[in-house]
Amino acid sequence: MENTAMNSTETIPAFKRKPEAITRRSSTRKRRQIEIEEEEEVVHDEKLEESISSSTSSDSCDDEEEEEEEEEVEVEKKIVALQRMVPGGEMLGVDKLFEETAGYILALQSQIKALRVLATFIQDFDKQNRKFGG
Repeated sequence: MENTAMNSTETIPAFKRKPEAITRRSSTRKRRQIEIEEEEEVVHDEKLEESISSSTSSDSCDDEEEEEEEEEVEVEKKIVALQRMVPGGEMLGVDKLFEETAGYILALQSQIKALRVLATFIQDFDKQNRKFGG
């Protein structure tokens, strides 16, 4: 009966085991240890990626909020500037301000056309006066 107990590598002391049994067992342990280390590395990498993505997403959310706030401030500055340019614009809301701005632009374009016609008329008049010695 002692012989059957001695066949198991677990009950035989290391110094009495055959070299190939020791090698097989140690290589199995090494493989298992490598597998465990690889699993731990994968878990560590996943956790690292999660923390990076969560910090990146929170950073990007903060950046987006800051950009939106900056855009809002910029738009507000432009609205105030437009209110100053359009006659009576300071008393208007944004929607009405845009309507008045469109009308104001059309009126300015008409005035430019009228001034060009007047300028052409005056230039032609000056040319005629010079011809006749005036």
